[in-house]
Amino acid sequence: MTRTFPGRAAERPAVSSISRSAQSRLWLVFAVSAIGSAYLHELGHCIPAWAHGYPAVPTPAKEYILAAVTDPVQRVISLGGILATVLASLAALWLYVRSRAARASAILAGTLMVPLAYVVRFLVEGRGHDATEFQEAQAALGLSYSGHALDWFFLTALIAISLAWLWKSGARPGRPLLWKCLQGAALGFVLLVGLQVTNNMIFDPIFGHQSRPSGQGPDRKP
Repeated sequence: MTRTFPGRAAERPAVSSISRSAQSRLWLVFAVSAIGSAYLHELGHCIPAWAHGYPAVPTPAKEYILAAVTDPVQRVISLGGILATVLASLAALWLYVRSRAARASAILAGTLMVPLAYVVRFLVEGRGHDATEFQEAQAALGLSYSGHALDWFFLTALIAISLAWLWKSGARPGRPLLWKCLQGAALGFVLLVGLQVTNNMIFDPIFGHQSRPSGQGPDRKP
């Protein structure tokens, strides 16, 4: 069955008409996108570190800066990860708006898991990122170090992108859609937490003793 709406071309098939194998592939695309966006965030930290001559290693859930970093450069390194997350989200949104395909929707949902984690952490703990990464990034942008500009930015952006997806997809709000979103959020959080724990177990013994986490200046404790 294909749903159509006034003034629109035929939309993609409704979820209920998608085969189980196709749904499994979409969940896989979602999972890969969530993990990939986490890695892009860490890569975003490392690019400015490399540009300033600091050795850095991007792993799937953490960047390892293998030298003490001065405050001005540290702020740029922190900002690099944030910019990578924003660019990945915008790229996924652009891809979805162009195609409105089910695969593009899954990519967008997976890519938004990192911003969603920021928003949930902000609402629960009062700051979207641990250590001082958001504060350092805000300082690099000329904003208040102790403020919540990035917290509010991600909250606003997540709401705006979600509304844009809802409008473009033509999905009907209701319990089936809410249940699917909750399933995706739960799976995404399990993936990100599992990725972080596994990453730390593997790479902390290798790089942890010689690295300085982003968002932590040379004289600042998390």
